[in-house]
Amino acid sequence: MVFVSDAIPVHSLPKTPSQVPALKIFRFKNSTDIQHDGPVSLPITPLPTDAPHRHTYYEILFIEEGQGFHEIDFHSYNIQGAGLHFLTPGQVHLLTFSSSFQGYIVAFSEDFYTFYNPMNPSLSQLPFFQPARRQPIITLSGSDKHYFHNILENMVADHLSTETDQALIGRYLGLLLQKCAFLTQHNAQTVESSALSVPELAGRFQELVEKNFRQMHEVQQYASRLAVTPDYLSKIIKKSLGISCQEYILDKLLLEAKRLLVFSNLSSKEIAYHIHMDDPSYFSRIFKKKTGLTPNEYREHVRKSTI
Repeated sequence: MVFVSDAIPVHSLPKTPSQVPALKIFRFKNSTDIQHDGPVSLPITPLPTDAPHRHTYYEILFIEEGQGFHEIDFHSYNIQGAGLHFLTPGQVHLLTFSSSFQGYIVAFSEDFYTFYNPMNPSLSQLPFFQPARRQPIITLSGSDKHYFHNILENMVADHLSTETDQALIGRYLGLLLQKCAFLTQHNAQTVESSALSVPELAGRFQELVEKNFRQMHEVQQYASRLAVTPDYLSKIIKKSLGISCQEYILDKLLLEAKRLLVFSNLSSKEIAYHIHMDDPSYFSRIFKKKTGLTPNEYREHVRKSTI
């Protein structure tokens, strides 16, 4: 495992003159060049994928061939051949290659998706982006691999065109994600499939927590944003997610703390302030109550176990 000296690197999409943030497509660092008609070739991702980092945007990795490991928020996924991998803003991940990867990296903002797909489900409603029930990997059969290869080939060709139609690229993205959602639900067991959907209020709560958990720690704050009472929100969340609102928020805070403890050298006190816990001793007590270890013990334990 690789550590950074201060904070975890955060990558953003390049600024563009367009009012709608552009979607970007790259190929993997150790892949061979992918030839397309036209004078421009697809660029290699400029980011250091083999060191812990995170993004301000969503990312889809379409892996056609390759072997290695993908580590996402303390979970390690073995890569053997074709698959789709999904990442949400803020997640810490890294790729370890043991052979050449072939495929594409699609990076896009929530604004880009919703602007061109206003009638489609929101990103947080899709099972692979859903905060509480993320399924970040889809293993692809031969026919599914061929299907996605064709979509991405056409998408890349238009993306590289000198007369790029962003609306067309946006609709390609919507189609790709719809097909991914269909595969996820089709491959699930009947009971599991029904569990993928959550009430709209719970989904909106999850979205709000995902974007605001560092600054907003109280159930009342989320209930106010959602125009419901705290008691009603708590009842819906407990029924839908099997956890109280306060515990859900706390789990998000502690996941962020764990990321910083393992992948940065920020002190426990600095981490407490980063997640807006102004009393570092309270942060340490809560952390130990939930994990059984103090923040520093957790850092030492996880780092030793991954060496």
